[in-house]
Amino acid sequence: MEPSAKGTIVMGVVASLRKQRKLGQLAQGQLAARLSAPALELFEQKIEPTRWYPMPAFAELVALEWEVVAKRNPDYARKSGALSADRQFESGRYQQLDFAQRTGKAESSRALLLQARLITTITAAFYSFLDIRVAIDPARPDRLEIVYANAALFPEPLRYATEGFMNQINQRQGSPRRWESARTAPDRIVFSLPLPERLVG
Repeated sequence: MEPSAKGTIVMGVVASLRKQRKLGQLAQGQLAARLSAPALELFEQKIEPTRWYPMPAFAELVALEWEVVAKRNPDYARKSGALSADRQFESGRYQQLDFAQRTGKAESSRALLLQARLITTITAAFYSFLDIRVAIDPARPDRLEIVYANAALFPEPLRYATEGFMNQINQRQGSPRRWESARTAPDRIVFSLPLPERLVG
């Protein structure tokens, strides 16, 4: 399969851009000038939540929303990610989210690792091309890490949106701790979460 994104993720970006067009903030000429033919086709078609869509075309739409709607504001992307998490909870499509909300805060580092691995199975269900690893780095035992490898096609707005998505899950579990992320190489993103002292070691 070519690198792809699931429709349930594509829908939010397409809806945001269509709203801008309806409000007159985004003209058809701008769309034609900024988007390739495959991205324009994706923008105009009905998006099915369970279908896969080509990542390059989706990434163009993400970039356009980032420029036109978000004004390159990471907090806009984080908020979009949080709203996406709420939509996924409400859809009932992913049992992992219901389980995460029911179990609440982890009582051991092992339980936290298991919860994080469970949540990453959802991300893996959204994107066909990521290689995801969850671990507590022995060099930094006070932080939990989720590493996205093969992430060259995963643009910065989606990195921030993923922070928002995972932080919303934390909030629903009653945890105040927040994920942060950094692109440590062109194709590698590291998300990190500070661990409470009771779980360190």
